[in-house]
Amino acid sequence: MTKFVIYSPIYAKTFCWNRAIDPSNIMENLMRLPFIFAAAFVLAGASTPIQAQEQQPDYQVLLDDIVSTAADSANAGAILDFQGCGISYVSAQGIANRVSKTPMPTGEQLRIASIGKLYTAAIIHRLAQQGLVDLDMPATDYIVGDDLSGVPNANASLRQMLNHTSGVPDYYDEQSYLTWDWTLPLTPERVLAVARRRDTTNRPGAAYSYSNTNYHILALVAEAVSGQPLGELISAHILVPLELLETRYNTAHPGGSIHGYGRPLYPDEDTWQYAENTGPDSGITASTQDLSRLLSALFLEHDEMRSIGDAMIAEPVETDTGNQFAGPGAEMIVARSGRRLIGHTGDTFGYLTFAYAIPDYGATLIGHVNADDPDALMALLQSSALLLKDACSVPMP
Repeated sequence: MTKFVIYSPIYAKTFCWNRAIDPSNIMENLMRLPFIFAAAFVLAGASTPIQAQEQQPDYQVLLDDIVSTAADSANAGAILDFQGCGISYVSAQGIANRVSKTPMPTGEQLRIASIGKLYTAAIIHRLAQQGLVDLDMPATDYIVGDDLSGVPNANASLRQMLNHTSGVPDYYDEQSYLTWDWTLPLTPERVLAVARRRDTTNRPGAAYSYSNTNYHILALVAEAVSGQPLGELISAHILVPLELLETRYNTAHPGGSIHGYGRPLYPDEDTWQYAENTGPDSGITASTQDLSRLLSALFLEHDEMRSIGDAMIAEPVETDTGNQFAGPGAEMIVARSGRRLIGHTGDTFGYLTFAYAIPDYGATLIGHVNADDPDALMALLQSSALLLKDACSVPMP
């Protein structure tokens, strides 16, 4: 049996699609390797602009081709949303369901997995602005009782948890993946039980090591100091002010027409029924339109939420990929040109997503495929970034 593992962007488990995985080494398959999309944007930043033409290219047609190619590659569906440079583009191609052949829709709430960390991080920074938490104090200062008892490195600071330098172990391991009932919601209780049996990855602040567990601890802190559930905080501080009507938190079974396909060991499985898209590390479902609005508010506009976005990328730390950096709440990819992508990526069983703000363009770029196919998602990002680099360098009529 051939072992073939492609690891998810900024996330602690494997993308695996249409390949055999050796079940004797599940842990290898669940641990992440360098961020595959970082290279894609390096290429986009280094590309040679298309020569000036008498007639401007039809970007709608060219982008449609890119989305269609990604959908065909995944044998499923693909969505791309780009807003900026005089272009407003949203398109879905392919199918949402391999059985019924239902066309892939736009406007539906997507399972965006770890992109949900942006929302949890924004809440922590809001609480810091209100003086309820200090990012450089340990989580154990805010949580009374035994919730964090026995959790390795639970005394790491909130900042270290936000930027994944805490050394707190991730909750994905062989035992949890193989034995958990993934139709049940993820909760801090389930997650921290796994963390307690694992070793630290490093001492706090010593190194970057991505851990989903960090954001479950951060949620406990937010709830402890505010006296409110995280969902209410997200609604009050993000969804209502930004009028995000197509965003939900912790909907275990969000429904909708989009079925996902594939997870480790089960490359063709329909994953629609699973609840891995829950909890403070991955529990948001949102339309691309709402995602674009959030990214704009955090990283592009100059309203109240911009101060939170700035705090989420302040003093970024190096990751294990040269042009990828982790701020206390958001990730950055820096191209050779210096151009930045700011946001996050998400991988939940059968659903892969990227969501970025591009400040130099004043633009947002969001992509999604409903299959565990990292090649399709990377091609969607790389091809669209290359094309939009050229589009944004040409004055719009």
